[in-house]
Amino acid sequence: MTEPVQPEADDPRAVLRPQGAAECTLVAQRLMEAARERVRILPQRADLRYLTDDAVIGALRTLLLRNRRARLEILVPADVARDDQGRPLWNLAQRLTSSVAVHRLADEDAQVGEAWFTVDERGYLQRPQPERLAAQASLEQPARARDLNLRFAALWLHSEPDPDLRRLGL
Repeated sequence: MTEPVQPEADDPRAVLRPQGAAECTLVAQRLMEAARERVRILPQRADLRYLTDDAVIGALRTLLLRNRRARLEILVPADVARDDQGRPLWNLAQRLTSSVAVHRLADEDAQVGEAWFTVDERGYLQRPQPERLAAQASLEQPARARDLNLRFAALWLHSEPDPDLRRLGL
């Protein structure tokens, strides 16, 4: 079942197709607000527009502060700069170091051609073409979220903690 983005969509199992920064931000916010324990993000440069929206960062911050077991894992491609575009996300990572881990993709995995994030083992937002802000997403598709988490975990195993984040002194 594929539906356009509708803020009041009642069926959490619906597969949404957000287009553009505003719709992707709305879906990202809904997913972050629904998260209970773990968020995993594999961003690409274009992601940062909707991942660093105040509402999205606020939902992430609330998750991490209200649940001591909550974790945010970010797997950063080498070409994603720690510039002003991503500053809210990097600030969050720097302030909540016990809840946030940032790793850099291994060189052999650096050319991952897509971007996604998952919340818990239930929801996801995936962009098969990272240069376009067009995605598929769902609040409740455990099988798809599990597949993406397995791929994320495999990439995480080859990655290293990101040394640039500490050097920024944000």
